[in-house]
Amino acid sequence: MTIRSMFAAFLATSFLFGAGQSLAETGEDLMKSRLGTTEVDPAIAKSLEIAAKPLTPELQAKALECWKSDTCDTGSGGKLKIAYADGFGENVWRRVTKMEFIQQALAYPEIGKIQYSSARGDVSKAIADMNAFIAQGVDIIVLYADAGPALLPVVREAKEAGITVVLNNGQEVGTAGEDYASTVHEDLCELGHQMVKAVVADKAGAKSIVALGGTPGNTLSSTWQGCAQEEADSSSIKILAKMDTNWTQEGTFQAVSAALAQYGDFDGWAYEYADGFRAAMRAYQAANKPVDTVVSLRTDEQGLFCDWEAAKNPRFRIYYSASGSTITARFAVTAAMMAKTGETVSTWVKVPFSMKAVKDGLCDKNLPMETPVSTIVNADTLKAMFPN
Repeated sequence: MTIRSMFAAFLATSFLFGAGQSLAETGEDLMKSRLGTTEVDPAIAKSLEIAAKPLTPELQAKALECWKSDTCDTGSGGKLKIAYADGFGENVWRRVTKMEFIQQALAYPEIGKIQYSSARGDVSKAIADMNAFIAQGVDIIVLYADAGPALLPVVREAKEAGITVVLNNGQEVGTAGEDYASTVHEDLCELGHQMVKAVVADKAGAKSIVALGGTPGNTLSSTWQGCAQEEADSSSIKILAKMDTNWTQEGTFQAVSAALAQYGDFDGWAYEYADGFRAAMRAYQAANKPVDTVVSLRTDEQGLFCDWEAAKNPRFRIYYSASGSTITARFAVTAAMMAKTGETVSTWVKVPFSMKAVKDGLCDKNLPMETPVSTIVNADTLKAMFPN
């Protein structure tokens, strides 16, 4: 089978399914199951219509090949080159996000080359990566802008070079619609408010929480934490500290251990990263403290939910939004492709969300623990990505 015939088969296939989807799931079904609503931005609707047509086995293999490499020829003969400039790609969530990006890009025969870089949390490298993509003449850059405002000059250079730039998942640089085409994320301020409200609503008389963030100085954490502080200031709860974790389990263990040592007993946590919070359970154990807490989260990797299910501890409650889902990378690809072809794209592709309580049944032990509940990546691909 030729690569072109693979694409033809993909575009004609609507009723295959993978672990990330149910049989014959439509774009509307994906909106309801992942976002809880069908009232979404047109770029999101179009993205999920495309994602509802799962990749053929041949294109699944191509996706895995691309995921293992920083540069990949799709084989479609397409003229467009798309790049994902990741500010930090070394945790599970970011690695699944990379696959969502690749699978969505493979759905477009117009795209002939997929490129990827991770700055590993280094601002200088993030700028250098963008400069490299500009020099290589890519047509589209999806940017996870962990380096924040430091990237603005190079983002403007990309626009001046005719490159369509779309920001993914909440890190802000300059002004969408002026300095780049669009940004894709939920209302991060409202997320901060809802994280605090989830703890207060769950635990009567809650007085204090700790807020955990990612890499030092990142704008995603600072945005929701600032609004969480506003919510705390207007209620009876206090945020004892805002602590960095680098979005890793090791960093989370260190931060949680430090908070438990310094503050003793408090009521809960607010954090972006569900998989990272698995390390908090080890920190409680190491401190010889019972897990009597409420945690509100942005992401939805199932490992923590499996830990919760196994613990059978009614004093440990979890709320999550999945608004920071890995699937937003798909929205960013589609928004960029729409902008590139002259379609109207919102400067802010707003991702809807709501806080949900973790419940039994979210843990699927047949899948890797790193799997986000909301991912559209299929089971075979996830198992190949995380074989252990």
